[in-house]
Amino acid sequence: MNKNVVYFVLYIVILTELLIVITERDELEAVEHEIRNKMLTTLAKMYSQPIILNVPQRESTYDLSSKKEMRVVLTAAGLVSEAEKQNLHYVIQLDENSRKPADWPEGGLTLNNSNEEFNIIRDNGNAIFVSKFDKEGEYKFNAYCEVQRSFPAYLPDYLLDSLKAMVGELKLTRSLEEDFLVLAKSTTGVSKKSAEVSF
Repeated sequence: MNKNVVYFVLYIVILTELLIVITERDELEAVEHEIRNKMLTTLAKMYSQPIILNVPQRESTYDLSSKKEMRVVLTAAGLVSEAEKQNLHYVIQLDENSRKPADWPEGGLTLNNSNEEFNIIRDNGNAIFVSKFDKEGEYKFNAYCEVQRSFPAYLPDYLLDSLKAMVGELKLTRSLEEDFLVLAKSTTGVSKKSAEVSF
């Protein structure tokens, strides 16, 4: 009789442990499902946000006697995947009211039509406008960037399918235009010094 009671107690203990393990598993799955949904919702919201182009240095001065190039950084915000950073397309156009520098590419400057005087260098999703000017003047530029939206490659297929269902079809997205100014002038010349004599 005592033997049966011991087996019954052991059976109850094992059954209780099994119920605890099942309950903990279900709780972990619920937490994992909640985290997954929050992550996918956050990613989906990021795809609905516009791409923003920033030009931190809105006005630059270029010394015509300098042998160095002038650099203006263009930064893009709102990119979601690495593929978007790699495929982001920058366009810099001369403002219609601006003086035209020599060797400025027809149709504007892109990554594909750079020359020795005007160039765009890609830098991890951002860009650097590298330029040299040969005449004095105020040169005003308009810049924008555009990209074909793409999903992150690191997501497993089941998460990618869920994200695609939330976002829908991805489209070509373009930022608003941002303008910046370059003042090209010669800073060489003799500077006058004054002398003061006291008695």
